[in-house]
Amino acid sequence: MDEKRRFYRIDDSVSLSYKVISEAGLDDAIASSKVNSGRRQRLLSSLAELDGRINALVLDIDDQLPEVATVLKLLNRKIHIIGQMSESAESGGEEDVIPRPTHKISLSASGASFHAPASVRVHDCLELSLTLFPEYYFIKAFGRVVSCRDALPSTPDFNKLIAVDFIFLDADDQDYIMSHVLKKQSERLRDAKSD
Repeated sequence: MDEKRRFYRIDDSVSLSYKVISEAGLDDAIASSKVNSGRRQRLLSSLAELDGRINALVLDIDDQLPEVATVLKLLNRKIHIIGQMSESAESGGEEDVIPRPTHKISLSASGASFHAPASVRVHDCLELSLTLFPEYYFIKAFGRVVSCRDALPSTPDFNKLIAVDFIFLDADDQDYIMSHVLKKQSERLRDAKSD
């Protein structure tokens, strides 16, 4: 059985960013990711999870206490702005503090495919930053491009379809992806039965 077919695959909406890294720099990038990303990404995931919970609670009280809901929305927005200011000091403002879905992808524990605005070369190494929803679970992975072709259907901004096999993925993150995929599949089967 083909190695990449051992895992279930789903279509999902995630926050995704990626960059090409050189083959020579791959080992250093993986080592740096292991050391640096854990704490920051746990904080990011926790912050985003809290944001989701606050938004859900605000929706619950909006009808009964609209003024209180408005104040809570404003305070939450203020926190976002402060977070983005501190983030921009660290990273040049390239990322939002609170991740939002940016891409529809096909995801499994062995790799992913997604639409992109530009071509990459087959065999290029990519550093991928993924956030899974609704849990706001952050994953840093490294993959090798196995195909890049014109996307059908496409939009002018996302006219390439890139497929990547993971070459480094933390074991806990791989387990989390498998669990996430199975949960999403179960939800879709349950929804299909209820229709």
